[in-house]
Amino acid sequence: MDIDEIKKEVFVSCPFDLLKNKYLPLVISQGINTEIGLNAPILDSFTFKDFYDVATALKENGLKCTVHAPFTDIACGAVDCLIRETSLMRLKYAVDLCVLFGAESMVFHTGWEEKIYADARDIWLGFALETMGRLCEHADSSGVGIALENVFEADTYIHKKIFETIPAESLGFCLDVGHVYAFSKTPLKTWIEDLGHRIRHLHLHDNHGGSDEHLAPGSGIVDFDLLFSWLSEHNMRPILTLEAHDEGMVIPGLMAIGALIEKYFR
Repeated sequence: MDIDEIKKEVFVSCPFDLLKNKYLPLVISQGINTEIGLNAPILDSFTFKDFYDVATALKENGLKCTVHAPFTDIACGAVDCLIRETSLMRLKYAVDLCVLFGAESMVFHTGWEEKIYADARDIWLGFALETMGRLCEHADSSGVGIALENVFEADTYIHKKIFETIPAESLGFCLDVGHVYAFSKTPLKTWIEDLGHRIRHLHLHDNHGGSDEHLAPGSGIVDFDLLFSWLSEHNMRPILTLEAHDEGMVIPGLMAIGALIEKYFR
């Protein structure tokens, strides 16, 4: 695959502030589809017109996008009801921006922190299910597909319980393979076997197992062949997002993903 073909099939993560203030001309000229990152400062600093102008520019140039909802301080299962309500408010606003952008999907985090909630996991889970149920209702009514990402979850228990309760048509799974290796105590094979049927979205980046390095695929120890061979065997084609936190990793990352697409999906 040449780079132009790959760009049509892979999204590249970029925070909204960097997209608007720096990278929008490059994204347009290079034909890059983006996963637009949101956080609290972005939501508080930019106006509806700012979001509208970027959305319009992307659409007029035939570019697609997905959205990554705010995650810092978001806690879907917080014991404090005010924290849960604020988290839900932020996530629902992100859904509303998905409508504006015409986004193909929105990814969000649970906010699970084992060191805080380890002794009250099922209590946390009950609150999280209530929050996510309300978020799914809002997303369903808005026509937005949403996907729950894995981050600090040590195993698949929390996601399994959530997916057993919330139907697939309302909530998919965003498998972040880098997070499996950086934070999880459970092998990638188990994540795929337990939750692969709910995969709607993939976050693709690499590391060496010690930290969340966000390297280009193939630069670390992540077993991308295991993942893509499973997807091919099950005829699944989720949304693909390259999460490169360094500009220099974008082209190598796209080329690496392109090789996987060529090998397993063509």
